[in-house]
Amino acid sequence: MLADFRKLIRLSAIYGLGTLSTKLAGFVLIPLYTRSFSVAQFGILGLLEVSAVVVISFFGFSLYSGFFRWYWDKSAENKKESLFFTVTAFQIGVVILAYFATLPFLKDFSQLILDSPDYTYLLRLMLISSLIQIVLLMPNTLLRLQEKPWLFTLANLLQLVFSLSVTVYFIVYRHAGIEGIYYGQIAGSIAFALVLVRFTLRNMVFRFETALLREILVYCYPLFFSGVALVILNVTDRYSIKVLGNMADVGLYSYGFKLANTLNVFLITSVNFAIQPMIYRMMNDPGNKRFYARLLTYYAYGTMIFALAMMVFGMEITKLFARRVEYFDAWYIFPFIIYSIVFGMMKDVATTGLSISKKTKVIATTVIITAVLNLILNIVLIRLLGNQGAALSKMISMLVFFALTLYYAQKVYPIPYELKRIAIMLITAAGLYGISVLFNMWSLIPRLAAKSILICSYPFVLYLFRFYHPVELTALRSGWEKWRNPNEFQENVRRLIKK
Repeated sequence: MLADFRKLIRLSAIYGLGTLSTKLAGFVLIPLYTRSFSVAQFGILGLLEVSAVVVISFFGFSLYSGFFRWYWDKSAENKKESLFFTVTAFQIGVVILAYFATLPFLKDFSQLILDSPDYTYLLRLMLISSLIQIVLLMPNTLLRLQEKPWLFTLANLLQLVFSLSVTVYFIVYRHAGIEGIYYGQIAGSIAFALVLVRFTLRNMVFRFETALLREILVYCYPLFFSGVALVILNVTDRYSIKVLGNMADVGLYSYGFKLANTLNVFLITSVNFAIQPMIYRMMNDPGNKRFYARLLTYYAYGTMIFALAMMVFGMEITKLFARRVEYFDAWYIFPFIIYSIVFGMMKDVATTGLSISKKTKVIATTVIITAVLNLILNIVLIRLLGNQGAALSKMISMLVFFALTLYYAQKVYPIPYELKRIAIMLITAAGLYGISVLFNMWSLIPRLAAKSILICSYPFVLYLFRFYHPVELTALRSGWEKWRNPNEFQENVRRLIKK
């Protein structure tokens, strides 16, 4: 089991580099956005971003999930290349139809979403960028299934270079506004596709597997509805703020969400890329349930260290990236958004039993229930608490989502998760964050020092609550002995990569 976790850490680190290169453009450009765009314009960008998520979810039909599930299935054992061609060709056909079917309604969507028909061209750029991303999901998924993280990283690095360069050029030198962001995204996606052309064609056999496609579509049908409902769950906050508030409120919330969501973008997404192939590959192993149980514990442990750091330094992070004072108050939503991301990560791991058992209808049901709950909470709490109400709604909804998923998954595929240890982690981190708020009135240097000490104390506070098993304490001591010498760092990294 330790070998599996070491491999998971290695792959997560490599995928993290690739994911970092994919998302770094949007992160690095935040200061440029806050300098170039007003809070209201940032609100327009925020609504466009969540609309893109809706497009990808709706027209993607969760086909990559079906391909993921069937790639290791015995029925496709000698048909992997033709299956890849079949799903990719079908996805391209859906994307082409989607573009021409949506085009006549863009003016109406512009009025509905952004309160003006003047953003039709902007919506068209968003649509093109989103549909290209849907097509690229298939080779991206195959890279993960075949565990080719270095090619994944190379493609994403080129995507970063093109996306960043084109975006800066159009915003800074051509003063293109938000359009420049989508020019950069489209350019980056094209670069990504060109790098993977050879890999994609080499892994294709041009034979259409109608029977397998039919099975995948049946499997994906409930996932499609659950995916759309999940997207609604994730974007309801910004649409609700726009209806119950104004575009400036959306902009402030979107800025805080974008910063807090770096936990998901740079850490959780990277680990998930490594976890998912491993989960399916191990589904027939005799000791898989013990592995899945420890996976949730260790995943939550590593995530909470970064989550606590982001919450504690939320005020400083918000001010660091903002170029206008009106963005500063966005840090108030940080703890709610970050905890909702953590609950979402735990939900993804808890879904393992439902996915292995092919209980996708149950997944759809839990998502729909949670989406309805989130909508109700938004209507109530945004009126009472504004942006914080939207963030609190998301956190409560994701907690319920995790609880429902865990309940139904345990009924069909029981896994001995260590829920008590996870609760200790979550409560301890919340307590330390509450203490850190008391330091916000201090001057900069003492504040940073006190908050840093607080974050570093987290593993030791957990020790006081008897969180660690003896074997884990032994492993931690061994790891400390191995990594504490700076002169051995390069050699240790080299060994980790080669394993």
